[in-house]
Amino acid sequence: MNKRIVLLTLMCTMAVIAAQAASLVQGRIYLKDGRVIECAEKDRLEIPKHSQNVKLLRRAFYKDKSKEVYVFEEIDSIVCWHVASPEYLRKFIPAPGIGWLWVYLETPQICACVYSQKGYGVDDNGGIEVWVKHRYFSRSRTAYYLRKTGDNEFHNVGSASRNAKNVFRERIAAYISDDPELAEHILQSGNKNRSKTILMLEAYNPQRDK
Repeated sequence: MNKRIVLLTLMCTMAVIAAQAASLVQGRIYLKDGRVIECAEKDRLEIPKHSQNVKLLRRAFYKDKSKEVYVFEEIDSIVCWHVASPEYLRKFIPAPGIGWLWVYLETPQICACVYSQKGYGVDDNGGIEVWVKHRYFSRSRTAYYLRKTGDNEFHNVGSASRNAKNVFRERIAAYISDDPELAEHILQSGNKNRSKTILMLEAYNPQRDK
């Protein structure tokens, strides 16, 4: 077999194993009926993707492990962390018609989330992994979604894995037009980093001049 093919196969296998490990975390499942499902020390959650139900593995690494499944539509949110860095909490919410979203920024006025078609993981240092590659050959879909407090629907403002162009800033500014000062600041920023542009929404305040 061609050495290059062998190397690529090995790299892909290692990437899959790493992704699986990073996707097993501890956490809490908040259900819409008010119940909170907790992970014990030896339990793990699988971070879901798409519109998957959530699997909780009791005694995940033991022969007597068992599985509990919680339905996508019944979940309000998940808060999770890597066992090695419990101080870094990561939140995911289910969005009907979209799938599981990682909450990138959240204030009392607005939240900004990231959707990843390939899913998510959490590193042992607490950092989030947003899977954007299909093996080593092509990129999969990612997107930023915004939702103001009080709104029911999320608003797609574009890819999370490209440089910010005028149209990206224009979409955000249009969505937050009820804060014209911040909208204008974003339009004029010229910031090419999309994540930094999204972080500017921490200042969003529709009551600023009222």
